[in-house]
Amino acid sequence: MRPIFHTRSTATVPAILAALVLTGACASSGGGPIYEFQPTEAPLTYTLSSEGGNDIDTPAGTQGATYSSEATMTLQFGEAVENGTTFTVTIESMVLETGGDFGSNMIDLTADVAGKPFRGWMTWDGELTFTETPDISRDNLSSADLQRVVSALLFPLPPGGDMAVGSWAHRVTLPMGGGLDGESVYDGSMAVAGDTVWNGIRATVFVSEGVLHMEGSGQPQGAPSEIELVNDVEARTLYIWDYERGVLLAVGGSGEGGGDISTMGFSMPMAVFSELDIQLVP
Repeated sequence: MRPIFHTRSTATVPAILAALVLTGACASSGGGPIYEFQPTEAPLTYTLSSEGGNDIDTPAGTQGATYSSEATMTLQFGEAVENGTTFTVTIESMVLETGGDFGSNMIDLTADVAGKPFRGWMTWDGELTFTETPDISRDNLSSADLQRVVSALLFPLPPGGDMAVGSWAHRVTLPMGGGLDGESVYDGSMAVAGDTVWNGIRATVFVSEGVLHMEGSGQPQGAPSEIELVNDVEARTLYIWDYERGVLLAVGGSGEGGGDISTMGFSMPMAVFSELDIQLVP
């Protein structure tokens, strides 16, 4: 089982943040920022790269699994409605590679996902409601796993666009995925870190910090018996925001933590880690 998180290396994020803020200390001058999502006339295209894995301390020794993925996604925001801001995200291509002690495999999901939109709305604190999800089931991967990928592009701006609030809630609840029933719940807060310049574009850096709690059970394909999993991952994610156009430019995140995985009467410690990078395609 290899969950897909929306997070990245904890050691690299503070250095990236410092460099971003220093490069654009005066970026917000002139006209004032727009802290609201703008309806997009044409889909915005993003590239995504992620990697991570887990280590399980079994009675036979530590066993590890790794993954890496490359994807292309499109994003459109609609007009704000009573429930929140409407969105449409489509994964246009995706290749997932797995490795480690459980064997290696490459899965090209492009034919399964291309052109099949995820639609819904996002509330002011980032909570997501999906009203349309494609039916995908392959190699213990399902629509539940891909909702986590899609959610990486969606984040809360200050309530009402008011920067004076300082920090605000960031909560996302999604299905567990990985062939397990249950939920993954991210509970954290968002804050402004400073101004920057991204590829010549004046922007603002937002930082989300919190804990991703994952709890699920079931018998994934290939597992000899039912599995129960409980993990907590400390996550930190940077969002680079073009306030003049109301457009997300980039995402960089990290996650590290662990918990326990139980099967066949054994409870085994489990450590997980992940990295993520998303960039807007000009």
